[in-house]
Amino acid sequence: MHLLYIFLGGGLGALSRFALSSSLQQLVYNTRLARLPIGILACNILGSFFIGLIIGFMAARNQAAWDRLPPFAVVGFLGSFTTFSTFALDSQKLLSENPTLAIINILASVLGSLAAVWLGFKVANHYFL
Repeated sequence: MHLLYIFLGGGLGALSRFALSSSLQQLVYNTRLARLPIGILACNILGSFFIGLIIGFMAARNQAAWDRLPPFAVVGFLGSFTTFSTFALDSQKLLSENPTLAIINILASVLGSLAAVWLGFKVANHYFL
């Protein structure tokens, strides 16, 4: 049954990532931010925040394993909503075009995602304890 939850969450997460990332790229199309993969950066940071929030909520409630939520939400939805492979490809393209933007993208993605997981965990612990 867990595989079905992962499958459903993964499909919804991939569709959500595509919708959000392409919409954000459209918004910044005629700006200086157009060369940065803002859409994927936003998905990775937002997804990291929600992973931290869910895991923090579960830890605050001493519920290490719910039956359906982690497979559907964390592994399925957020696992496909966030994407390391697209981040790596975007960074590689930027390295050849503009190394400075590539470094900015790498630092913003890695540090932003780590900070977002930490923040989500802290928010969950603060509001759900």
